[in-house]
Amino acid sequence: MKILIYSEVTAASIARSLGMPEYSYYFVLREFRPVLERLGEVIAVDDPAREVDAHYAAACEAGQRCVFLSFSPPHRTTLGLACPTVPVFAWEFDSIPTQSWYDQPEHDWRHGLALCGRAIVHSRLTVEAVRDAMGADFPVVSIPAPVWDKFARLRARGDQPRRGPWHIGVPAGVVFDTHNLSLEPWMPGPDAVAQAVAQARGETTAQAVVDALHAEAQAAESAPAADAPAPAAPPSAAPMPAAPDPLRVTLRYLAEWYRLVWRDSLPPACDRALDALRRRLRPPAATPAPEPVSPWELAPRQLSLDGVVFTAMFNPYDGRKNWVDMLTAFCTAFRDVPDATLLFKLGHSKYRSAINDMLMCMARLPAFRCRVVILQGFVDEAGFESLIDATAFVVNASHGEGQCLPLMEFLSCGKPALAPRHSAMADYIDGEVAFVVDSWLDATAWPHDPRLAYRTLRHQIDWQSLLQAYRDAYRTYREDPARYAVLSRNAVARMQGHCSREAAAARLSAFLTIEDNESVCA
Repeated sequence: MKILIYSEVTAASIARSLGMPEYSYYFVLREFRPVLERLGEVIAVDDPAREVDAHYAAACEAGQRCVFLSFSPPHRTTLGLACPTVPVFAWEFDSIPTQSWYDQPEHDWRHGLALCGRAIVHSRLTVEAVRDAMGADFPVVSIPAPVWDKFARLRARGDQPRRGPWHIGVPAGVVFDTHNLSLEPWMPGPDAVAQAVAQARGETTAQAVVDALHAEAQAAESAPAADAPAPAAPPSAAPMPAAPDPLRVTLRYLAEWYRLVWRDSLPPACDRALDALRRRLRPPAATPAPEPVSPWELAPRQLSLDGVVFTAMFNPYDGRKNWVDMLTAFCTAFRDVPDATLLFKLGHSKYRSAINDMLMCMARLPAFRCRVVILQGFVDEAGFESLIDATAFVVNASHGEGQCLPLMEFLSCGKPALAPRHSAMADYIDGEVAFVVDSWLDATAWPHDPRLAYRTLRHQIDWQSLLQAYRDAYRTYREDPARYAVLSRNAVARMQGHCSREAAAARLSAFLTIEDNESVCA
């Protein structure tokens, strides 16, 4: 069997596509590929309209079955192909788009689904939404991305909390840490409106203020006050350069004198020897101090984490992710708890505006002693494993999820969650693996509907419930390690049944081997 696969974002383009529409489909395809390779020959295509039917014709010629899995929503799936086509997509709402706009029928998902004849989704909610629109007998199956297996090595370390600190190397990123950052540049004041206007015009912003403060701080550290005595070097400080050797200085000046006074009388070989001696005895030139790196520029960074770490990974421009509630509830819950840390691991190539908004939000809160770390940038495999090790709880406060890969990944590593039980998360979140956050339904629009017409529902988070979940989770970690261990083991077992390769392979095999007129060559 030949299985053709496609995602708009590829391994070559993912670095510049982070946060862009449909970027997460690449990660879903990457997780499915090892399972698909068990079932047949997998071929990745770059241009479905040009490549898919050529592969299909070759398969038919060889007497092979062939299917095209397009990891994309129905309105972005290539239609009208001879090859059986199956869209593989995530959806977080209780209804799929059943209207079109721009005179383009594909925006009504019933159009594409009818032409494809079947679909693969990642939650029971989406199965129900598709069947509500397409009929109760429409072939659609829920198969979450199989992420569980790749964390076997981390799980082998045991389910007890490990002791920090954990050191994470970031090859290219930015780190803002409230334990060594003043929020004063983002404080509201009489010139707040003027600063906002200047920022919109691309003029001096809070970023420039931070750069200036950063440079001033470095200068202040390297230049003691004029009337202050020189501080004693700490034991760990680098040693001072050794005093010049008197004999070395004498030899250097003697060689220089001979070169200048007797140069014309000396044979060329002696002149060259004196030149070489003079160069060897010359004191080394002072190494200029490196220019300070702006905290906003992507650069190698080091991050150390300790205490009780709550981690959230998300695209900061995705309004569903609801970072404001996560941040404000945390800073309120742990106002006087310095060992509680909230780590925001962001995923978007244009991060400056988002980080600026987060810092402005924190600056407007009452003073807090807990720690908030904002991390943007690439973290390699070892760094990601350290980040998971450091994490006590994974946090989600979104309005809706199609499956939520980061939440599934951390749970697969035995990290209990703080999360609501709605949309796709209702398939695997409950009190046995998480501190459940309450929510209620609210009207909203489909995210790609340019009319912003209210046609579906999302979930609003109960902020007070989120705050209490933070406190309960922290108390459990500190005071009830036995319960924490049970939550951890439950999380691993739950995700094995939900998103392991074995579970995905069984569902995929049954779904793709259905013999009908659309799944075999004529």
